Amino acid sequence: MKVKNSFKYSVPVIIAALLMAMVFGCTEKLDAPFEDETFTSDVDYSNGENMVLPLLGAYHGLYTRGWEEPLTLGIRGDDVNAAGDQVPMQEQDEFKYFPSQWNLNALWQGHYNDIVNVFTAMDEIEKYRPAANNDALADQYLAECRVIRSYLYLNLARAFGGCIVIDELDNIQNTPLSNKAEVMQYIVEEMDEVIPNLPGVNPNKRPDIPGGITSYTAYALQALAYQELEDYQGVADATSEIISSGEYQLADDFYHLFKKAGKLDDEIILEFQFSDFDQGEGDRFGHNFSPFGIGGWTPKVEGAGAGWGFYEPTMKYIKFMLDRGETVRLETSVVFTPDGITEVQNEYGEIPEWITNTNREGDVFNNNARLNFASGKFIQPSTELIPGRTGFGSNKNLIVIRYSEILLMYSEALTRGASGNSSLSADDAVNLVRARAGLTDLTDVSTQDVLDEKLAELGTEWGIRYYDMVRTENTAELSHAGKTFTMDKAYFPFPADQIAELPQLEEGID
Repeated sequence: MKVKNSFKYSVPVIIAALLMAMVFGCTEKLDAPFEDETFTSDVDYSNGENMVLPLLGAYHGLYTRGWEEPLTLGIRGDDVNAAGDQVPMQEQDEFKYFPSQWNLNALWQGHYNDIVNVFTAMDEIEKYRPAANNDALADQYLAECRVIRSYLYLNLARAFGGCIVIDELDNIQNTPLSNKAEVMQYIVEEMDEVIPNLPGVNPNKRPDIPGGITSYTAYALQALAYQELEDYQGVADATSEIISSGEYQLADDFYHLFKKAGKLDDEIILEFQFSDFDQGEGDRFGHNFSPFGIGGWTPKVEGAGAGWGFYEPTMKYIKFMLDRGETVRLETSVVFTPDGITEVQNEYGEIPEWITNTNREGDVFNNNARLNFASGKFIQPSTELIPGRTGFGSNKNLIVIRYSEILLMYSEALTRGASGNSSLSADDAVNLVRARAGLTDLTDVSTQDVLDEKLAELGTEWGIRYYDMVRTENTAELSHAGKTFTMDKAYFPFPADQIAELPQLEEGID
């Protein structure tokens, strides 16, 4: 894990990174991941106004995900194929796991580096507390850090079946391994403690850190943890708080929710904020979206960079969407190449005329050896690039948790016997999501109806479909296209490099 070195150098490295990436004069909140600040590596704890700096360092760590992370978390569902040339990902897509696979180590290492970074930020916030003379604000900043840390633990536990929940940084090698249920219970209890200290607003209403964490981010993480525990009353209670708040509503336009217009939308509960600072050159702060794209496209804006072709919606998902009569959600989620269109016609039959290899903005997606379909939710139209920027996905945010997921989690919980504390019924919650997609209402919705709606609404996003199928032990759905899933393949093995340093990993999970 090598966390001791990370701990030693994390603060100056992060502050330096903030200096390079986030000093700007833009006043438009849409293009500013953080409030305008001047960052410095000179630490003066007598200046209480600087108490926000370590918190921003924690956010910076959260937002700077490796390109492999969302792909590794997403590729095992029946909604996504691992295209491209990354052998470990292709193996994992077929449920063939090896501790030596490089992306598993990167996933683990990256998350724990950021967990250690959060501990460091919390220690720094405490050092500023006396000068800041604002205990409520200090407590809020610490609460935000704990939410970030819990999100990272959530990913690790769902991916590996458990992880090490650190209590003290100098005792990591002696801290026992926690199984997934123990990690989820930890998250539930952490959120209970931090929610009272967090602002009760939509993240886009925060004037200090637009898009930052609020109490509803914490409720969403708590609901996800309860869902993994199959405590559906807990899911209903946590999601009811979000629904009853009145702070969230579904975006009117599903397609543009995943484009620049969707930044800081009322639907978004957690979103990693990026920006090119509305400038055509110079520093930018962004995620590498290239793996989601497709090489050989003909962009509307000449010179716009192409993608790598590492993430492909499955034929099974496309057929599922066509069978449902999906339009805008299929158009948004799947980008078609000419070969892809031919493949669908050969396997499915007649398809709607609106399906083409050109998006609304005029980008043309040509045939590519790596994939026939690409994941449109992660592809920014070339027309949204700031003039002078050519990088694929420059200035695009990375959406993590949406209100639609909360509505569907709430509905599922009610179908499983939980009682809701909002004005919505299980039918109401599902039908809000369906109405936006242009579909007719359902009555007497079943758990299966909700799971199907989640696949249609959230397909290709963050492995949500895979986690649902593991939770319900639905091996049949995950066994597709020649791939055979069994429950002993639910979790990745611990990376070999980490086992060498952390002996408790070698013992495995009880």
